[in-house]
Amino acid sequence: MFIKFVKKTLNFLLLKEKKKFITVYPKKSFKRGRVLLSYLSKPLLVKDSDSYFKDHTNKWESKEISRIFNNLGYIVDVIDFDDNKFVPIQKYDIVFDIHYNLQRLIPFLDKNTIKILHITGSYPRFSVDAELKRVNDLEMRRGFVISPKRLVDTELFDRSLRFADYCTLIGNDNTLQTFPQKYINKITKIPVSSSVLDYKKTKNYFVPEKREFLWFFGGGAVHKGLDKVLDVFSKHKDLILNVIGTVQNEKDFCHIYKKELFETPNIKYHGYIKPSDKKFIDIIKNVFCFIAPSCSEGISPSVTTCLQLGLYPIISKNTGISLPNGFGYYLINSSVSEIEKIVLDVYSRKKEELEKQILFIQKYALEKYSRENFTKSMTGFIKRVVNDRTNKRS
Repeated sequence: MFIKFVKKTLNFLLLKEKKKFITVYPKKSFKRGRVLLSYLSKPLLVKDSDSYFKDHTNKWESKEISRIFNNLGYIVDVIDFDDNKFVPIQKYDIVFDIHYNLQRLIPFLDKNTIKILHITGSYPRFSVDAELKRVNDLEMRRGFVISPKRLVDTELFDRSLRFADYCTLIGNDNTLQTFPQKYINKITKIPVSSSVLDYKKTKNYFVPEKREFLWFFGGGAVHKGLDKVLDVFSKHKDLILNVIGTVQNEKDFCHIYKKELFETPNIKYHGYIKPSDKKFIDIIKNVFCFIAPSCSEGISPSVTTCLQLGLYPIISKNTGISLPNGFGYYLINSSVSEIEKIVLDVYSRKKEELEKQILFIQKYALEKYSRENFTKSMTGFIKRVVNDRTNKRS
């Protein structure tokens, strides 16, 4: 009686403590089991047709992963990746997490629970070191101190990575090689899905007369190489650069680059704009090339979006993008001098050559970084994991 009382009291306290979660049931009458998905919960409450899903690809991908599990017969409980209060009070066959929750949930999981870590970037220790190197480089060049913006808790991630039975990685071979060798065999690469585009360039509009350039990223201006791009274009007043992103939120960066960002006529800062917005489309009509010298990514949705739009890429290999051989340009060290050299070279190329390259790259990107390809790859991975565990038990 005492043991029953303790269990009942414990369950009550856990229920009181945990945050709410969303449960999604499969349409199939056959129930295969139950999954805990630690990613984003809000997308489950939004209709597929809503413009909400035209924003960052992680919103759609989170909902799609839930849908894949549903289609395979699983009931899915969904919590947010940063929910550090939730505690399971029932058995889960699979836990699928993108961050630190996996290591936190281990004490509450059955020994047979399949633990999957979904990785959306380079190995965190690699990423942290890469950003700190960029920060130090900027401080040496400009004599200003600036705070890194994309540092993560490497210790907690390492624990989740160690405890995971299987991992998925939004990345390519270059991204994979940033991880310790001992974990590589349990990591499966998955292609990112790009933003939904209402507008894509056709061949006649690939190379507009103005030949403007674009830098298009989210947070972490130094991490994404904006400082180096601004250093280049502030020297070349005849070249136009469009900057789209949330740079205004980084006050120290805006202080250092106030002149370049806000007072240089050939550099146009537009703030954050969704690719589906008319203003974004109007800007892109005059752009033929984008520059993405990021120091660390998984597969950058910003880059795949630009490729699908029909823009010529000047990118670092750390964007996680695999370009077709001989098409586009990979930066070797993303130095200011290298970016300057390549920008001037690409700007002076013949229209016919650029059109040919952009057409091939756009077609390639539309296929490789599609929602359909994401679903196919993720479904194949989950089926393999479930079958692998079933075979081990039998």
